[in-house]
Amino acid sequence: PDDSASQTGLDRGQLLEKYQLALNERDKILNQNGQLQHKIAEYFRKKKGADERQEVEKSVTDQEQRYTKCLQALDELEIENDRVQKESELRISEEKEKMEEKKSHVDEMTLQYFEFKKGVAKQAVNSRSGKPLALKDIDQCVMNEKKKEEEVIAVRLENIKLINKLKKREAQLKQKEELADGLHLIDFEQLKIENQTYNEKIEERNEELLKLRKKITTTVQVLTHVKEKLQFVQGENAGQREKLKVVEFEVAKKRDILSRTKQARDALRIDNVKQRKKCGLIGQESLLRDLEVRKDDSESLTTSIENLQRHHMDLLMQVDGVRQKVDAVKVHSM
Repeated sequence: PDDSASQTGLDRGQLLEKYQLALNERDKILNQNGQLQHKIAEYFRKKKGADERQEVEKSVTDQEQRYTKCLQALDELEIENDRVQKESELRISEEKEKMEEKKSHVDEMTLQYFEFKKGVAKQAVNSRSGKPLALKDIDQCVMNEKKKEEEVIAVRLENIKLINKLKKREAQLKQKEELADGLHLIDFEQLKIENQTYNEKIEERNEELLKLRKKITTTVQVLTHVKEKLQFVQGENAGQREKLKVVEFEVAKKRDILSRTKQARDALRIDNVKQRKKCGLIGQESLLRDLEVRKDDSESLTTSIENLQRHHMDLLMQVDGVRQKVDAVKVHSM
């Protein structure tokens, strides 16, 4: 790049030197031309006395003919201008109608696209809470994506404008080169610099567009990974819920058995108290034996109740352990 820049500066210096020499030569030629024109004017001034009247009449006739031809050409040009203008207006109107149709079609397709994405998002489930996504969050995501699409469209339009402007500049530069043939070297250098600037802007816009595309691709990949992980965690969560339902059912059965046992114990205790109040036990061997049997039964029931209570506590501890595992799985999935 440094060698090309130095070569460009050298070529420009040589061209400017040649341009200055050409200007000096042009000034000399203009001076000679002025002297020759002065001599020609003196010659025609001397010759004019004899042929003045004839020349004046001929000049007037030529001017009238040229004036008539100019008027005719002007009329033809006005007619041609009107025709071209009408054709242009008609074509512009047709192009505008086509553009409006395409624009409405694009808007409709874009609306359908975002509605489809919104419908898909409504069916998604939050990985943390296990609930469907909030409508507010979905709308926010859709709005952010619309903004990104608008930014991409704006960058594309700016890129197209810059490309068209570059083509226009190149056409103007080519036209100037054809017309001037080296008389506008400074303008050429300036346009070249502007062209380079526009090329840099186009490259920057292309880089920004590429970054946006890469960002969109990365976002889609992350979203796909999150969906797969969500499905896996949902499957594990469903299995743990089934296990929890089984454990809760067993606990409910044990609780029901314990409640019935307590009721029977209380009933027997009340009946025993009533029997003691009704009759004495002294001298009644059968009642004493029955009392002993009842007492043995009561002790057996008490032992059974204690065993059931210990078993109940074991079940409660198992349920707490299962719940802690479920909570740990939920925390791990978050």
